Amino acid sequence: MKGKISFSSAETHNTSYSLKTVRIVGSYSTLSLLFKFFFKILRPQSKAILLSSRISSNGSTTALVRRTCLRAIHTKDPIIEVVPKPPSSTYRPPTPPAGIPLSKIISANNFPLSFSDAFAQWKVRHDIKRAEFDVLSTLPFFPDPDATRSAQSLSVDIGNGNWVNEFEVTQLDTETKNDIVVLHGYGAGLAFFYRNFDALSSRPGWKLHALDLLGYGCSARPPFKIKSKDPYERIHETEDFFIDAIEAWRKAKGIERFTFVAHSMGAYFASAYSMKYPGHIKKLVLVSPAGVPRSSLSISSIARRKLSSKTTSEVTGEKLIKVPAWFNFLWECHVSPFSLVRNTGPLGPKFVSGWTHRRFANLPPVEAEALHRYVYGIFNARGSGEYALNYLLAPGAYARWPLAERAANITCDTMWVYGQNDWMDRKGGEEACDNIAKAHGGKRPPMKIVSDAGHHIYLDNPKEFNELVLDVMREVEDKE
Repeated sequence: MKGKISFSSAETHNTSYSLKTVRIVGSYSTLSLLFKFFFKILRPQSKAILLSSRISSNGSTTALVRRTCLRAIHTKDPIIEVVPKPPSSTYRPPTPPAGIPLSKIISANNFPLSFSDAFAQWKVRHDIKRAEFDVLSTLPFFPDPDATRSAQSLSVDIGNGNWVNEFEVTQLDTETKNDIVVLHGYGAGLAFFYRNFDALSSRPGWKLHALDLLGYGCSARPPFKIKSKDPYERIHETEDFFIDAIEAWRKAKGIERFTFVAHSMGAYFASAYSMKYPGHIKKLVLVSPAGVPRSSLSISSIARRKLSSKTTSEVTGEKLIKVPAWFNFLWECHVSPFSLVRNTGPLGPKFVSGWTHRRFANLPPVEAEALHRYVYGIFNARGSGEYALNYLLAPGAYARWPLAERAANITCDTMWVYGQNDWMDRKGGEEACDNIAKAHGGKRPPMKIVSDAGHHIYLDNPKEFNELVLDVMREVEDKE
């Protein structure tokens, strides 16, 4: 096996005997080198006992190892114990943007990709479409159809030289009666849902459309410029950049009404779309939506504080949000986190591996590798839609105009979905649901919690997520 090497030593006392135990976690291939160097310094007079042949999957020693340890106590010899790391030990659920200290972000140990692999990936950095293809080709019906479905990757013209990238899955033996649209979040792309497409496209009579937001993934990446000065108008102008593209796509496809499943910032834009273009959404599923809860950083909260000498909590009942100074400075200067990837050349893939290695640690190696290359391609591509983030969200990903304040303007049926370990604050979702109920005759939208899932619910627990969406599809059918 290959992996990271780490050391820890401990004194084990047994009446008159003292045993030095050295734990090595990681690669067997470097063991002989470490053995010669380490033990010449540690105990040059001792003969080391090597324990590596029978280690169970969870790192505990077998009876043979325990007997050898006992023998070492009586001989006063040090032990080298080689413990394989569990495959998912590096997995970490997503954290808020300001939730990681700068010292940990820049730590070299956080970027496991080798320099040679990083250079090789950098050389093909512009071929995002190929990276997308590699992820989607894990599906049983792409690129070649299976017995019931066919899929194709499309560039849908939306005018002004722009296009929306779409992955479309069609039933071969049934007439299309319903359409379901799937939309990704910030810094992602449509292929992130590759673990959901098989199940969601299996429902007879449904056609699946997964989209890349304008300015993201393999969609067109026009320059992103905001002219408005008024804070609310700037938000509307920013939202229009994305939702007008969705509406243009809908018209180009000739779809009148559809079921909308959107994640994170995609859910934020889907909500904005439902407000500006009512009547086209049958059911809106908001998956770990961004920009929902009220905070002390919202436009209205800041305005109220300026009119009062009281503290934030006295005026709004909201806790003052504290963000690291360095993070706040970069955020307010509209510095994109992806600029680091673009401006570091061959080191870009290595920096990206810091996130992908931990985020996709629970996935099969082939899929995790394909997703890493896909993510790097997205991050490294020309900046466009990513620059919208700072206009819509304050530092720390708190909305400048929270959806909780305007959710009553959502007229279509909604469902709010959060992960059990989600860093998105579901209290904001609860407030939004309450406001919708007040505005629409007391009918409160349902809220679902998906077990064993963080922010990327559809990746963390695809089985439960898929079943939840399939239930929504059945519900839509029953209402027609």
